[in-house]
Amino acid sequence: MLYSLQPYLKYFALLGLVPWSESSHSQFIQRIYSASIIVFNVASFVISIYFPQTSEPFLSLIVNIIVFAAKILCVIVILLQMMVNYEDYYVFCMEIKCLGLRLQGELKMHVGGLSWQTYAKVMGLGIGFLLTLIPPIYVSINLSLLYFWPSLSSILIIRMHCVLMLLYVDLLGRHVSLLGNRLRNVLDCQLLGANCILDGDCNQLCSLEFLLALKQSHMDLYHLFTHFNNLFGWSILSTYVVLFTDSTVNLYWTQQVLAEVYDYQYLYATFSVFVPSLTIIFVFCRCGEFCKRQNELIGSYLRSLSCHPSPAREPAYNELLLEFIMQVEHNLLAINAEGFMETDNSLLMSLLAAKVTYLIVLMQFSSV
Repeated sequence: MLYSLQPYLKYFALLGLVPWSESSHSQFIQRIYSASIIVFNVASFVISIYFPQTSEPFLSLIVNIIVFAAKILCVIVILLQMMVNYEDYYVFCMEIKCLGLRLQGELKMHVGGLSWQTYAKVMGLGIGFLLTLIPPIYVSINLSLLYFWPSLSSILIIRMHCVLMLLYVDLLGRHVSLLGNRLRNVLDCQLLGANCILDGDCNQLCSLEFLLALKQSHMDLYHLFTHFNNLFGWSILSTYVVLFTDSTVNLYWTQQVLAEVYDYQYLYATFSVFVPSLTIIFVFCRCGEFCKRQNELIGSYLRSLSCHPSPAREPAYNELLLEFIMQVEHNLLAINAEGFMETDNSLLMSLLAAKVTYLIVLMQFSSV
């Protein structure tokens, strides 16, 4: 799937987010290009800090510097992690392709591509994230946004990186859903006593070989999730830090504008920052929750199979089924950011609760 999208995704290499090609020569040139992007962002940060705008209140100045530094560090992490993992990226693409072939060949499933809803969501978010850069540009030209111009490239890189991450996670979630649907077919056949006419051969679905193929497909999926977490874990963690700080700070500035501390035109800039940030957090957590729940469904289907034994089953089938259940319980299919957090609804609620806490702290300091 990613190989079929590569002719379009390779243009994200202009931001250093994907390798341009599998050629070692092209990858060496791209590493130099990505390093130059890092140097540009670091130089912009150093120059901007060396010549600060001292007319800003001290609290606003400190908050601006923290957010600015977080964005620069996030971009450095994203680009460095991709620079050292160009080959692993194509290995990840190949693993997705091999898993699709297994689902089509051994499990007799039509994999196909992503749904039009997924493409519409990813493209809509990408275009929306680009369009929301217009209001802060307008405000920065007419008034002044501290550190906006030096951080413009980092904002663009982070937002496009989020779009790519959403595409990858949707792709992983689709494969988990396909495997779950196939297990549901097996469960239906077992409950009907292998007398249904599903796919023309229900006896094959109830066979030991088919269960073994399902078990191996789940293990391949687990390795795919593990590879994804290793490939993008630090990038996801740093992106969440930036999204959290950026949205919290801009919510605070929105409150300050409503309190008539700043000009009302700053609302255009604050809304165009915290709304996309909250949208990314919400959508990404929901996609991770979808993968987690599909894995739980797979476990529930297997437990239902074990609770409805059939006299025609071989003893080896029941043993393999128990091994499969243990595998699903221990090898969770979840998006994990280097062990710091799992991307699901609980993370979403934790971030929202922390956001409220820090907003209260900022408001108390501003009133001092």
